Amino acid sequence: MLLATLTMSAQGIMEATYLDVPASKIGKFVELHKTITEMSMGEERTLQEQWVYRHWYGSGHSIVIYDLYASPEDAVKDDTFAVFRKNYDTLSEEKKKEMDVVFDEWWSYFDNHTDEMRSYNPEKNHAGKENVDWDIPFVFVVGSYNSVGTSWRAMGDAFMDWATRPAVANGLQLGGGYTTHYKGSGYDVQVYSGYKNIMEFAESVSNPGADNPEARKKFWSLVDGGHEDQIYIHVGHTVDGKFDLAGKDR
Repeated sequence: MLLATLTMSAQGIMEATYLDVPASKIGKFVELHKTITEMSMGEERTLQEQWVYRHWYGSGHSIVIYDLYASPEDAVKDDTFAVFRKNYDTLSEEKKKEMDVVFDEWWSYFDNHTDEMRSYNPEKNHAGKENVDWDIPFVFVVGSYNSVGTSWRAMGDAFMDWATRPAVANGLQLGGGYTTHYKGSGYDVQVYSGYKNIMEFAESVSNPGADNPEARKKFWSLVDGGHEDQIYIHVGHTVDGKFDLAGKDR
């Protein structure tokens, strides 16, 4: 998601879709999603990139899909199903029947899904190492918080100064940052971070490196109530109109 592509624009919109896919069906869902995503790509789309993650640890949904757009207007304008229909109409009758089966099974996983829109600013709200290979099943950690009043950006900036920037500069964190709520249900602020694998994530937690006590104190002073943590594994993302499964030659 944001780790690799947040250099695309100064301000953007991320649409997040949360699915409750049974653990035993996640592999099948990703296979179906790759087919449908590629059938839905075209010049009419305003989608910049899509990143998909599966649940590894924590409570809640098992799949999250992040669609990245340059603006709220682009997010609203984007019509996945219109482009899908256009591409579908070019198929032979036999291929249409096959695609019907794929679409119906894929769409069934969206029962009871939830979604939201979030804002991000890659120039101010993100830090990352250079020359990182993101085509791997990296670990993606998300912490969700509500804030006191409307101090969302102050809260996110404090987290960046306390945890993100020191961890990226001195530790095993590949990149990280924060997003803020824009529309729909969801937390005020979400902080995120990426690690090469589970072992490096665990090591980073055990040995966080440099600290910024003043920023840490400010961050927690702005937190309202409890928070939620999720640990995901990257399963794939779009590249040049294709859905690239995480890992080499996939």
